[in-house]
Amino acid sequence: MQKTVIEPGGKNMQYWRDIWRYRGLAANLARRDIIVRYKQTLIGPGWAVINPLVQMVIMSFIFGTVAKLPSDGNAPYQVMVYTGLIAWNLFARGLTVASSTFISNADLLKKVYFPRLIAPLGQSAALLADCLISLIILFVLMGFYRFAPPWQRLIFLPLLIFLTLLLGFSAGLFLAPSNIRNRDLNQIIPFLLQVGQYVTPVVYSFAYVTSTMSRKAALLYILNPAAGVINAFKWCLLPENSFHLPSFLISLIWISLLLPLGILRFRKGERTFADLV
Repeated sequence: MQKTVIEPGGKNMQYWRDIWRYRGLAANLARRDIIVRYKQTLIGPGWAVINPLVQMVIMSFIFGTVAKLPSDGNAPYQVMVYTGLIAWNLFARGLTVASSTFISNADLLKKVYFPRLIAPLGQSAALLADCLISLIILFVLMGFYRFAPPWQRLIFLPLLIFLTLLLGFSAGLFLAPSNIRNRDLNQIIPFLLQVGQYVTPVVYSFAYVTSTMSRKAALLYILNPAAGVINAFKWCLLPENSFHLPSFLISLIWISLLLPLGILRFRKGERTFADLV
């Protein structure tokens, strides 16, 4: 009889077969996260609407009214900001969820065996529900301003949603082992994400900002892993947004580097996480 040895971070193919076998668990974890997030709240999923709307109002006032930065073409500034916030929140929350998975799922991970990668996969998938709600509100907002999206580009939107979440997920996996060894990182990550929002084309026009920079500064700016994919996300929904191929390719390069390195570090971290929690 053939025996299969199950070990954290094991190098055999059984680990990857188990990920497929336990795909139902990932769906259950996603469902659990959605239910728990809004359980015993008065407005439930309405928080997925209120948070980005409040952010939109504040950022539109600061950057649009006070700083008087231009929008992307004739897009209402509020629409541009809300579009960028949808993409940024998907990326940032994907990174946060994946990086803290050993801590947030410690009790479950110590009790039963399943491929540990299932936990961040399921929790990241749950973020798509909030993203869908935010997109619905975005189209309502566009209707209010009588602003039409570029319908022919919307076919690329599912791909850009996936890539935005994948970038955050990959970066989170890479940070997860360090997060459990040094709990300070759990406090530093939200701060870095808050700063990162302002050096990423979330609440202002990518084309305008890069056109006002020197060539060296613009080059450093587009090396930001999230800049290209978030600008591409906005390109799907804003007619006069310019697609910037170099920055988008840089985002893809970051994904191709962070994803395998993140999986490698995550699987190594599985061996010791129970002792460190």
